[in-house]
Amino acid sequence: MNVHQFANFKNKRIYMTGKTVRLVNFLLDSILFFLILIVFMSVFKNLIPIENMKWISAVLYFLYYFLFEYFKRQTIGKMITKSRVVSVSGSDKSFFIRIFFRTLMRFIPIDIISYLFTYRGFHDLISETSVIQLNDTVKQ
Repeated sequence: MNVHQFANFKNKRIYMTGKTVRLVNFLLDSILFFLILIVFMSVFKNLIPIENMKWISAVLYFLYYFLFEYFKRQTIGKMITKSRVVSVSGSDKSFFIRIFFRTLMRFIPIDIISYLFTYRGFHDLISETSVIQLNDTVKQ
């Protein structure tokens, strides 16, 4: 498993997820989001003009990541891979703001390719967050 030790917390090792797990998270969340979008568009096709769907899809994309990562600290993809979003500082004090900016950064086109140049993506670096592997999935 491609993980790096992130920190020690209450005598437990915490590991950042590797790039492979991050890619799997992205693919799972993308597939799920597009399925949700297809259902949404099918249900509301006669009520919402097609030219407005791009704006609605952007709002739904934001809400998908923001709501899951703020309230659960995991999207569905992260739940499947047993990983979670954390603040690098370890403080929950400004977690709302961190997740808000983390989600906004996803709209910058180069965010997806930022993993080619750095271990953590731009949305992690700017928001001072990281994705960790939950302890029960890491063999120590």
